[in-house]
Amino acid sequence: MRATLGFLTRIPIGKGASIEEIASSSYLFPVAALAIALPLTLLSYLLFRYLDGAIAAIFTLIALYLFTGLLHLDGVADFFDGMMAGGGKERRIRAMKDANIGIAGLFASFVILISNFIAIKGASEFIYPALLIAEVSAKLGMNTCMIAGRRFEPGWGTGALFIESCTPVRYLTALACSFIIVSAATFFMPHTFVIGMFSLCIGITLSTIVSIMGAIKFGTVSGDMMGAANEITRTAVLLIWAIFMV
Repeated sequence: MRATLGFLTRIPIGKGASIEEIASSSYLFPVAALAIALPLTLLSYLLFRYLDGAIAAIFTLIALYLFTGLLHLDGVADFFDGMMAGGGKERRIRAMKDANIGIAGLFASFVILISNFIAIKGASEFIYPALLIAEVSAKLGMNTCMIAGRRFEPGWGTGALFIESCTPVRYLTALACSFIIVSAATFFMPHTFVIGMFSLCIGITLSTIVSIMGAIKFGTVSGDMMGAANEITRTAVLLIWAIFMV
């Protein structure tokens, strides 16, 4: 778990762990989401209590990325740069692996950030459990990309290690952990249980779509796609809470 937290956050723990060790424990991503979401939720609650809604939302968003880093947001940029590149698979892969961010990646990152800001502000009355469930759904989305990636051609880099390590049993473990966490988070608010379960379904669905699009455009599923699935799922789930829990 220490290695998982060190990988998913900027917490200086488990830094000596190999990428193979982190990949083998990736089924614990939804559990690690608790360590991300709980302090963030408490901070956000205090911000919304004492500050204007827009200011509280922007500080919550800044805190999220200060805590988790920009690795997965970079995955969004790389994924959409590759998706929008012309030519064949090889050219799209080069665009995705290019260290420079193109206009497609920049626009996609902007949409993710502004959507998160709007969603956090809109879901302020249910910041708990919205932030927690969004983070768990996002991490389950990454696990979904891993298990879906086993159906396609082997990829490259660290993404391939995560896909190789994600067995059906480990994925079902991640799914069960996510279900338990969401059930516990909504236990004292039964009216939020359905939207919590719907959030998990949204994460699974969107991540499957990302995987299929990756297979079509690139022939494989990569780490950038997992990062993109994380960010897209979190954003979508927060928007759902902002829309349906008004």
